[in-house]
Amino acid sequence: MAKGHGPVVIRMKTVNRTDQVELPSLTPVWRSAEFQEREIFDLFGIVFKGHPDLRRLLMWDEFKDHPMRRDYVEPDDFEYEPTAHDEVLTRALAHQAKEAGSGQEGKGPSQ
Repeated sequence: MAKGHGPVVIRMKTVNRTDQVELPSLTPVWRSAEFQEREIFDLFGIVFKGHPDLRRLLMWDEFKDHPMRRDYVEPDDFEYEPTAHDEVLTRALAHQAKEAGSGQEGKGPSQ
């Protein structure tokens, strides 16, 4: 860094990928790392100890999972998508048919 050439690459590993996903925050050293750490927390679920404002950045607050993790499973209903199409529409219709067959009231748009 002192010579001013090349990117700085810092690699850290968590203990495992399921429940011990904590790393120390770099914000005390580089304040500009705040948004990158928030993005990593939001998408991958890695908790940065010592971060001043660790909350979701891209996903909404009620979203439970972390969509970039390998163990993430996409929902099959996609009712939040206003204009479902292609394979998303096929999965949404299959989900609605499954709900109707099980006796539950479907939450899809009325036709």
